[in-house]
Amino acid sequence: MLRLPSGHLEEGEPLHQGAARELREEVGITVDPDTPRLATIVHHYRRPGRARLGAFFVATHWEGEPVNAEPHKCGPLVWADPHHLPENTIDYPAQGIRAWLEGHGYVPHNWKRLPTAR
Repeated sequence: MLRLPSGHLEEGEPLHQGAARELREEVGITVDPDTPRLATIVHHYRRPGRARLGAFFVATHWEGEPVNAEPHKCGPLVWADPHHLPENTIDYPAQGIRAWLEGHGYVPHNWKRLPTAR
């Protein structure tokens, strides 16, 4: 299954710095934390008690050559056309990519419609 480099924030870590740290840890590249652009936010519902916000960034400049810096956790890196994602792309990150391509700053993912109040 394919996904984007991702992770969780460290205690007290700002979002943009966490994104840069995850890129360094997972794909071995160095990104100035002030340069990636926020592409979209995905509010992902997994199951009761397991909802999360995913912040998707676009980085166009970095130092180093992307590699799988965590081969014990992940398979090989795959470069894919965002307009034609491989079928084995996990739906949650695929939704973030689609939202970015369509210019949506926020999208809910996997939420069921709640009954309307009377």
